[in-house]
Amino acid sequence: MNDAPKTADGVSVLTLRFHVLDGGPDWPVVGVYVNGEGPFEKVAKGWQGFDPAEILGASSPLVPDDAGRRVAVYRCSCGVAGCGVIAPVIVASPDRKRISWIDFRDYTGVFGGPVEPEAGDHEGTPWDLRDIHFDHDQYVAEVQRATSDRSWETPRRRTARLLEEHLRPLDLVLPPTLTMRWVGPAWKQEGVVLSFEATIAEGDKWHHSQQMLRLTSARADPAGAADEMAEQLLSTAPDDWVRAFGFHAR
Repeated sequence: MNDAPKTADGVSVLTLRFHVLDGGPDWPVVGVYVNGEGPFEKVAKGWQGFDPAEILGASSPLVPDDAGRRVAVYRCSCGVAGCGVIAPVIVASPDRKRISWIDFRDYTGVFGGPVEPEAGDHEGTPWDLRDIHFDHDQYVAEVQRATSDRSWETPRRRTARLLEEHLRPLDLVLPPTLTMRWVGPAWKQEGVVLSFEATIAEGDKWHHSQQMLRLTSARADPAGAADEMAEQLLSTAPDDWVRAFGFHAR
């Protein structure tokens, strides 16, 4: 681990760890540690990080763009970001030597994930947390290390990821207007769930529609299972998807 005491110039050390909560290995979270300690436990006991697929990756929200942005790094203990978040502005210094987390705020009913473009339209509630300053190179290296570490990815998660990578470029539509939004393990059942969704304006209100499909495979290897699931779906006419694969969580 990269845990170390804060340096004399006030620069802290970031460490990211994977945790499994409530015995759910398919849905780990990313724990944030600053100088080896959890910085949020005193103000939000039991709150949790986001899924690695949301907070890490090639376009990781933890790595700031030139202007900086507000990012939810932790969420309510229930696991729903809309219930509350710890969301600092993550910004790099002009000389690119530091990355800082500043102006920590809580929002209710705003964030669905780590990044919410409309967050700037809401004031939020300040957290009693001090700004944190990191060495730029150490910070970026730690985010890259965590991103490349896929030890958290269970076979079910890998199957879902490979299936999504196969289907995403196809821009699938479940007739008449639902588009594929996400792919994940089928919770307590076997297989993988595909969520097709649409949000449609009805007068001055918005109506959200969702239909989930569940695909299964007898293949044990994730790559083979993903290929078989894709073949099942694509060999079936879209008009028949709900009849053949319709799913309701239970």
